[in-house]
Amino acid sequence: MTIGIYIIIILALGYLSVYIRERYLNVKWIKPFTYIGIFIHETCHAIACYITGGKVVGFNVSSTQGSVTHYQPKVPIIGPILVSIAPLLGGLVVVGLLNKILLANSLTIQSASVWENLVAIFSSLNFLTWQTWVLIVFFLNIGVMIGPSAQDLKNIWLPVVLSFFLSVPEIGQILAFAMALIIINVLLFAAIWVVKTLFHG
Repeated sequence: MTIGIYIIIILALGYLSVYIRERYLNVKWIKPFTYIGIFIHETCHAIACYITGGKVVGFNVSSTQGSVTHYQPKVPIIGPILVSIAPLLGGLVVVGLLNKILLANSLTIQSASVWENLVAIFSSLNFLTWQTWVLIVFFLNIGVMIGPSAQDLKNIWLPVVLSFFLSVPEIGQILAFAMALIIINVLLFAAIWVVKTLFHG
């Protein structure tokens, strides 16, 4: 697959995650976890803006949405791209740090196959340890943490269009791993919804 196809699928999965959460899982205990994901997402935007010479003039985060208001980065072309994709990059860095600290680097990017990454992620988890459950809490945030918004992609529409004609195996592997993480997020939400439905009729 080309990079553009990966990006669109990640966008769709991110929106699916948000839709399930807001439509079927409007429960208080999930909101603090969602807040963490949105905070990381918007913080990544803000950091990338500063790095590329922009100025942040507004920063808002709630348990349902967030936003960063900023001036255009001073670094041309690359600056807006970095600001727009910063949550994807920063979110994967957070997952990498958790993997190193909690799982002794047992999570690895296997290939450009989403299925192989899913199998590898599930194989690395030991549900009898607290470290795995901490990671699962973060998996509840992955959709809002690393998924780009439509506005993010709109801000860099030309590079996004060009990415449909670009295929880089190394980037494909990273994006396939990101897709696998968001799929786990969606599966967790679906499992929570099933349990919620069974116990509340």
